[in-house]
Amino acid sequence: MSEQARKPRVSQEARRTEVIDAALVEFGRYGYAGTSTSMIAERAGIRQPYIYALFENKRALFLACHDVLNDRIRETFREAALPEDSPYERIRKMGLAYLGLLHDDDRVRCHLQIFAAAGSDDLKEPIRKGFNQLFEDVLEISEATRPEVARFFATGMILNAMAALDEPFEMIRYLEVPPEDEL
Repeated sequence: MSEQARKPRVSQEARRTEVIDAALVEFGRYGYAGTSTSMIAERAGIRQPYIYALFENKRALFLACHDVLNDRIRETFREAALPEDSPYERIRKMGLAYLGLLHDDDRVRCHLQIFAAAGSDDLKEPIRKGFNQLFEDVLEISEATRPEVARFFATGMILNAMAALDEPFEMIRYLEVPPEDEL
């Protein structure tokens, strides 16, 4: 094979990202139990054994998807909430920014599948830990109260479900937070 015909090498970190992206789709569509590493490898365009060079096992890959989703949410919230905003305004802006994430069907479905997989004894604790850390981070970012952040999370969960069900986007307006002076 000539030098020109060779495919460029992809770094292990770039390949890891590609595998996680493929796993987000497959786990989102078929859940933890219904997804095989061979399905993920096929979507990623690699051979299945290479997944095990990147991840210890399917569980580790699934939990890496959970971390990626939480990191994306956390970063979205940090970008939306400005230091000069009131806690109410930060939560409001974070909620609006979250709506933008709901257009990525694969990630929304995967996020729901992650919560469903928390029913499995070997996944419950790491998923709970990730959820609790995200909750604490939202408290810190927003400077809102625990009850306000709990309502924020509850609304986010219903939004995820509505997005996965392809409910009309205009239904979301029923979940809008009233203006601060009407609370």
